[in-house]
Amino acid sequence: MSNVQAWGSSSAIGPLLGVRVVVLSNALRLLFPPLLFSSLPKRAIGFSYPSGREGKVIGVALLAATGVVSLLLMTTVGVAGIALAVWLMGGTAGLIIYNSTREKIAFVKEHCQSCRLRPLIEEHEAMHLHGEPSEDVVWGETMRRYSYKSLGLSSDPGICSFCPIAKKLRDHS
Repeated sequence: MSNVQAWGSSSAIGPLLGVRVVVLSNALRLLFPPLLFSSLPKRAIGFSYPSGREGKVIGVALLAATGVVSLLLMTTVGVAGIALAVWLMGGTAGLIIYNSTREKIAFVKEHCQSCRLRPLIEEHEAMHLHGEPSEDVVWGETMRRYSYKSLGLSSDPGICSFCPIAKKLRDHS
């Protein structure tokens, strides 16, 4: 493949302007319960919430739903119902709204934080956060830039056997 670029080439996405990548710790999963469910699949090594106009709409809708559920729970459970609704839904609504209006946030699993493929995870999430909703387009761009061979993945014992990046690049070669 003559169009496949070497790691760190000038065609890489460049600095991930406005995207902060946060390692998903257990404390963060506890603070934002939906992150726990998003991170359950083994193959979900990096993920982000919608940003831009779509994120604003989803965030505001989730915030309104949090208010409605809080009021309904308050009548039956009391103040604990409000706290429960805010914990389960409100924090995530705030995170989605923040992601849509300020710096964009992507998450990476703890076991991927020191992986040498982390820059690819970050590029993948940055492409989504900058407006590309299609997984197929993002993976197509990744496979256009990199290959299993150019990244030296066949001889790297540090890459997890379930890593979707390595697997997809290997299957594409």
